[in-house]
Amino acid sequence: MTLVSCALHELGHLVLMTAFGSSPQEIVVYGGGIRITPDDKQLSKNHDLVVLFGGAAVNFALCLLTYLTNGGGFFCQVNFLLGALNLLPFRYFDGGRILALLANGKVCEFFRAVFILLSAAAMIHMILHGTVSVSFAATFCFIVLSEVIY
Repeated sequence: MTLVSCALHELGHLVLMTAFGSSPQEIVVYGGGIRITPDDKQLSKNHDLVVLFGGAAVNFALCLLTYLTNGGGFFCQVNFLLGALNLLPFRYFDGGRILALLANGKVCEFFRAVFILLSAAAMIHMILHGTVSVSFAATFCFIVLSEVIY
């Protein structure tokens, strides 16, 4: 279900990108997800924002639809978390790219630092209470490494 949700998320980006007259030059699957590189046709800032929000919008729509039809469940939860995770303000996530379009560099760095600290606090809390999630730990490590290396 998670892979289906990820594929539908990326399909949301692709549909909107195509609707605005751009097309993918390259689609790369890697450890952190899927990266879609648009062709050389430059989208306007507003169109780029819509394309970036498109993936999370698909996940939230699927979550809502699943919730309304059968009261939620795992598919609903996966889509909600995938949509929310992608809107976090980190470089490799849609939210980081949205933030970069809307704010200057210092504001972006501040938000990223705050979210890394909040994630670290959540990780420490989970470790101290014996409820550490392997997927959260892996995601946190990926976020920190991508922020430091990039």
